[in-house]
Amino acid sequence: MNQRILGGGKLILAWATVVMVAGLPAVASACAVCYGEPDSPASRGLTWAIVALGSVVVCVLAGVVGFFVQSNRKAAGLSSEESGRVAE
Repeated sequence: MNQRILGGGKLILAWATVVMVAGLPAVASACAVCYGEPDSPASRGLTWAIVALGSVVVCVLAGVVGFFVQSNRKAAGLSSEESGRVAE
């Protein structure tokens, strides 16, 4: 019963958002940076902010991939050492 009530609240919130955006198009318009001049300092700053955040994401993902590659290599090395000891 509680699940049904919560689902209905989300539906009402979604419809309220759609009605507000459709009813107030000035609120839904683009910001000054997106709508303004592409060579303005604000637009250049936003572009560099996006590049900086993207590079942080790439560095974190590279660290995660490096961790799993290193773990895989260590596991493969331990497996080959154990199989060599069993064969002796």
